[in-house]
Amino acid sequence: MRRFIFVVLYVLVLMCLSNYSLALPPGPPPPDKVWIEVGGEWILVVAPPGEGPYVWKDSKWIIDPTPPPPNSEWIPGHWTAKGWIPGHWAVVPSPGPGVHWVPGHWKHGKWIQGHWAGRPKSGKQWVPGHRGPGGRWIPGHWK
Repeated sequence: MRRFIFVVLYVLVLMCLSNYSLALPPGPPPPDKVWIEVGGEWILVVAPPGEGPYVWKDSKWIIDPTPPPPNSEWIPGHWTAKGWIPGHWAVVPSPGPGVHWVPGHWKHGKWIQGHWAGRPKSGKQWVPGHRGPGGRWIPGHWK
């Protein structure tokens, strides 16, 4: 009986993992295109007009009016060696006293990344998130 339960659990785990892999986009999009999930399916659409938090609504990109979470920066959707990472908010740890977080915001239709202002006692400097070689997103960090 124990062996039967183990086999059933094993099969269920394999089924879940295979469904998970089917629920991801099939591969990197062509230039100027991105994957979005609509109704449980991935579709290929024109990329948003900038790096900021956009929402796909009524078959077009609109500026996401939701205020960002405290101390968070917007990480645009991107591909890694592990696969597709959808756009999301990520908390940026404080380096300590002497600095304060300036939230990301929209200005004249352009997204201004959140950033730390001031100088930490460690002397480190904030490097905002940006696209690196090959279009890979490099999150904001202290240097």
